[in-house]
Amino acid sequence: MAVIACDGQPASDWDCRRQARTATIAVMNPVLETERTILRPFRASDAVASFAWFSDPEVMRFIPNGRDETVEQTAARVARYRAHQERHGFSKWIVLDRATGEPIGDAGFVMLPDGVRPELGYRFARPWWGRGLATEVARAWIGVAAPWFGFTRIHAFALPENQASRQVIEKVGFTLTAEEELYGVKVPLYTLDLA
Repeated sequence: MAVIACDGQPASDWDCRRQARTATIAVMNPVLETERTILRPFRASDAVASFAWFSDPEVMRFIPNGRDETVEQTAARVARYRAHQERHGFSKWIVLDRATGEPIGDAGFVMLPDGVRPELGYRFARPWWGRGLATEVARAWIGVAAPWFGFTRIHAFALPENQASRQVIEKVGFTLTAEEELYGVKVPLYTLDLA
């Protein structure tokens, strides 16, 4: 059996094991598939297509930092997701309609502002609302959270007035555990233990 090493030492702590897992996933050119979607890491060229939902005031109404006003802002957002992917081995990924390949949203894990706790998030272009896709994609991410990234606990949040998102969070198994200020807004914070 191979022993994965981290900085010349056997992988024994959680962070080192996570680094080893994410390095393996990066080599695999990861894709996450559901019944109706395909998810993959963002590419720089995805900025133009994803501007459709990142600029939509209705889609971004409950996002603390608001909508993108220009394609350049979306390109910067995509660049941040790509940098997060490079640094942590996970990030928000673009969601494609499985049947057509059309970009329809984004979903995945990012670190909460403390840089320690992974948060699951999802967002879809308006024409794709009300089809159960957020639940489908959230369940897929939960399914790979431990085997791909070594997560034992994940978090999610939605503004109190975002009932649709909160229903998805609860439907996929998260429990409301606290209220916390995130991104300058006090929000209900949900937790899901995977171990």
